[in-house]
Amino acid sequence: MATYSGLCVLVRLLAFRSGQQPFPLSLTEVLRHPHILKVGVGCFEDAKRLVRDYGLSLTCTVDLRYLALRQRQTSVNNGLSLKSLAADLLNISLDKSLELRCSDWEADQLTLEQMTYAARDAQVSIALFLHLLSLQSEAGPAFSSGSSFSELASRCQGLVDVPFRGRGDGGDMASDGERRRRSRKPAVYESPESGDQQVPDPRKNNKRKPLGVGYSARKSPLYDNCFLYAPDGQPLCTCDKKKAKWYLDKGIGVLQSEDPFIVRLLFEPSGRPDSQQDYYLTAKENLCVVCGKADSYIRKNIVPHEYRRHFPTEMKDHNSHDILLLCTTCHAASNVHDSFLKQQLADEFAAPQGCEEGVRLLEDSDRRRVRSAARALLSAGEGLPEQRREELQVLIKNFLSINEEQELTDEVLQQAASLETRILNETYVPHGLKVVRAHAGQGLRGLMDLERCWRQHFLTTMQPRHLPPLWSVDHNHSKFLRKYGADLPINLN
Repeated sequence: MATYSGLCVLVRLLAFRSGQQPFPLSLTEVLRHPHILKVGVGCFEDAKRLVRDYGLSLTCTVDLRYLALRQRQTSVNNGLSLKSLAADLLNISLDKSLELRCSDWEADQLTLEQMTYAARDAQVSIALFLHLLSLQSEAGPAFSSGSSFSELASRCQGLVDVPFRGRGDGGDMASDGERRRRSRKPAVYESPESGDQQVPDPRKNNKRKPLGVGYSARKSPLYDNCFLYAPDGQPLCTCDKKKAKWYLDKGIGVLQSEDPFIVRLLFEPSGRPDSQQDYYLTAKENLCVVCGKADSYIRKNIVPHEYRRHFPTEMKDHNSHDILLLCTTCHAASNVHDSFLKQQLADEFAAPQGCEEGVRLLEDSDRRRVRSAARALLSAGEGLPEQRREELQVLIKNFLSINEEQELTDEVLQQAASLETRILNETYVPHGLKVVRAHAGQGLRGLMDLERCWRQHFLTTMQPRHLPPLWSVDHNHSKFLRKYGADLPINLN
């Protein structure tokens, strides 16, 4: 990363991959700050990978290739790679040799050449940005003033956080990383199992679908902040307008106020809040609780559904406290952080993760080898070396209990090539149930510890700045202890 002043910082991402060591707060604040532009070639795609691999939210990106095309300072046929732009516009030559680009970037100590390579890429990106907008390259007071972002953003209007879509005949439009990735077979992306709406594979370029398939931002506010009052006028809770109107339609409530929308019930409710300092009595804003973005958000289960679903009914009901709003970017980052904690729980309680099919059905290595052998014989045939062909035939005959002297017919090979390699895991217990069972062994306090663990995890990893008033990691715990003590029946199937 580089700034317009020339300061350059090299962050070794590999050290943070395990999730054991948190990213510095100063770094995460800069990356997700909505009023700090991040410029480069392919930076929007880099942002998606940072979310996917490290849970880092990177916003306010501008792809230099768009600026170059908009300013008509370069022809598409000249290429739009960082190297091409630097040579054409700045007369700077960047070393993009294969030996350097594909050197060992996971080494404990990077070489001077590697560090220089990384720094020049970042610094040249800044220089190109300033050149394309006809700005001075020297740092000056204007760049640190409060109005500078508005001016720069207006000159990049329509280009902020937009993925680059080049034409097929556009020459070299890919960054180094993009070209290397094109040569590799795309990996399958598996979202961590949870009850939340899942983000799509951020590596897939879903044209005209910035939110992907599988979830979408809410089209209406989650919180209507209507109020229900008891017959004597005591506030009971907030609710959505549909529920409030239901009491009116049924004739069991009367409208006390339009703004705020207050319905006074005509019957004694089954319960009342312990005090007026209650979470469910507070009005809540329709914005991302992490970054404050208000125009695109979805619901996030702070305690993932795969655990909550196995809680006693008393701990599953009325759990809107643990459903918060996050923007799509923060939601994706939070899911990545969740996967780290899930893996810790999986290791601690011997509860392997995975989708239901992946754990319920185990892969049989012997059957897989036989299937592969049959497919190799069918596809390669006489092209296989004699010794290798005999080895594969013996493997198949032994598995199918065929006499060594007997020939393998095409019908038998086809049968072997179609073998089902998965077997039923009769000891299968879902990850979430196994973790909940382990905590339930300590009674109600154990389950509250698991609940508290997930709530604190969200606070630590996402550092939300816009939580609703009275949101707490110990929400309802004292109430449960007073009501049930250690006697809450916990029956887990």
